[in-house]
Amino acid sequence: QTELVSRELIRITLLFPEMWMKSIDSLAAKYSGGHDISEIVRELQSHYKRLYNPETLPEYRFVQEFGKDLSIAYESLLQFYKARNPVPGSYNPDSNLTTIQLFKPDIEVHRTAQLPRQMCIQGSDGNEYTFLLKGLDDLRLDERVMQLFGLINSLLSKDSETARRSLAIERFPVVPLSSNSGLIGFYSNTNSLNQIVIENRKAVNQPNRLELNFACQFTPNWTTLTTMQKVESFEYALSNTPGNDLHRAMWYKSPNAEV
Repeated sequence: QTELVSRELIRITLLFPEMWMKSIDSLAAKYSGGHDISEIVRELQSHYKRLYNPETLPEYRFVQEFGKDLSIAYESLLQFYKARNPVPGSYNPDSNLTTIQLFKPDIEVHRTAQLPRQMCIQGSDGNEYTFLLKGLDDLRLDERVMQLFGLINSLLSKDSETARRSLAIERFPVVPLSSNSGLIGFYSNTNSLNQIVIENRKAVNQPNRLELNFACQFTPNWTTLTTMQKVESFEYALSNTPGNDLHRAMWYKSPNAEV
């Protein structure tokens, strides 16, 4: 009788609705905080088993109203846990599989032409992987280029001279999701060639659109020119500009003359 009274007092201390609400809030906070999903699954298992063993009328009513949805949610969580989806572009047959632990909740939109979304994935190895989610862009060609770079790197590694100098092309993950969208690996503290040229010209007080200025001097009515006339104007601009912006920028950024 003492055990029965104790069990029933414990039962009414935390009813099904309170138990599930508290657990869902707690587990959602743990997931956002980067906790291992296996820990979340283990905590839900005991609650999930009780759904199939209601003992009181309120518990039966709760199971009838919410049991199906909670079961579907739990099964989906198990499928996600067992699927062990790898971090895009990280698969390597010679190393342990790095799987997706969670997606960071914040997404940054870059103010460029196609408005790519910057997102972050936390891997099972504890590292964070940043990607650009691009739309209105077919990344299948980019993926083929990365594969070509991989082939070139394998050839470079087999040549004694290039292997001694550790020459290789730095690659980044490219994962096409459809014919007009996909993921591209994003690396911080990097600049585009255009940004490097702009910064170098700003340092030496040169206009950013130097070539276009010369072309417009040669032919002021640039927009009405034929293709061959534009080529002639472009060649005039090239002949009147040094064209050494990247060379000069790389030289200034190099820590020593050997790099």
